[in-house]
Amino acid sequence: ANSRSVPKLYLLSSCHFVDDVRTDFSIVVVVEKVRNELLLWNRGNTIFENWSGDPCSPPWKGFTCQMLNHTFTVTHLNLSSKNLQGSVPTSIGDLSELRELYLEDNNFTGSVPESFVSLHHLSNLSIKCNPHLDSQLPPGLSRRNLTVSSGNCLRKNASETSSSKRSIYLLGAGGSLAFSLAFAICFNCFYKRAHHSDRRDHLDIKNIVFSESSVDDVSTNLVVHQFSLKYIESATCNYKTLIGEGGFGTVYRGILPHGQEVAVKVRSATSTQGTREFNNEVNLLSTIMHENLVPLLGYCSENDQQILVYPFMSNGSLQDRLYGASAKRKILDWPARLSIVLGAARGLMYLHTFSERCIIHRDVKSSNILLDHSMCGKVADLGFSKFAPQEEDSGASLEVRGTAGYLDPE
Repeated sequence: ANSRSVPKLYLLSSCHFVDDVRTDFSIVVVVEKVRNELLLWNRGNTIFENWSGDPCSPPWKGFTCQMLNHTFTVTHLNLSSKNLQGSVPTSIGDLSELRELYLEDNNFTGSVPESFVSLHHLSNLSIKCNPHLDSQLPPGLSRRNLTVSSGNCLRKNASETSSSKRSIYLLGAGGSLAFSLAFAICFNCFYKRAHHSDRRDHLDIKNIVFSESSVDDVSTNLVVHQFSLKYIESATCNYKTLIGEGGFGTVYRGILPHGQEVAVKVRSATSTQGTREFNNEVNLLSTIMHENLVPLLGYCSENDQQILVYPFMSNGSLQDRLYGASAKRKILDWPARLSIVLGAARGLMYLHTFSERCIIHRDVKSSNILLDHSMCGKVADLGFSKFAPQEEDSGASLEVRGTAGYLDPE
């Protein structure tokens, strides 16, 4: 092209150029990972409205960038009071130049990630006002000269004090009405306390990383959670709403305590897929993450039950749109077709170019391409997936896996 007719040049290499200002590309990649981890539990949160493109030009909400070594990098991250839920993103630990991190006044769960030990320049960390977040720091972080703010909010204590005063005032009103009100308040408080205690007993979360063998190996990955069977039954109202059925088992619709809609896949006793596929799905999806792969939120392996929990895809599967019941079939216009095809292609491309080792899906079909609210295609069901053979492998697998009608002839 004639260079005089192209006033700006955008490059995607070691740096990202916009109007002669550049941001370290490695930081752009890390920030995208942070965004994806937060989106797992916080879809619809307004903080993500301007989180696209270069995080420093213009700066994303909550991000502060500085010029270091002739490139912009993230030095301050403020996510305070954004109503964020779920685990604290482990990818924040890859923001190597981060000086200050504010996570206060949210609903984060779990604990401070071990990856924060890599933040050698971190001087201020605020995690207070997160009632379900363990305030204990990783050993490598607690020994540092680091200013840490943790604990409960004072405003909550003030609220409790105000509530106590109102209770005393009502009790002082006298008569049977006051007695009835006091009884109702005490009963309500007792019920909430018992219910909260029950939730704590059954919402213990274990974290896992990739393992060739089973899901019992537990480490520091904070994306995929282990749920109790009682938690699953509560989320699905005892498997009330059936939304589909596949080779693994039946799929039910559910709602998590913080309001997120989920699809709960329960392995049936007659399923042709078993523990091997269950472990494969959990292990793979605990190490990979992409916007065009349906993420695994959690799993349950209890009382011979094997259950997988995913975000609910409001537009169902591509198979439903093409061949399903008349209520589900809809004409797909050209933009919708492009969105579905490109989304599925990007998901498969990510698997085929995965940095650790190429992953082959082995069961690509219309029922395994799910559609979110914007008709974006997402690849699902990695139970049959495997690593591509490499030169050092002792022998290539000749095992045929997949679905009849979709298998490659060779």
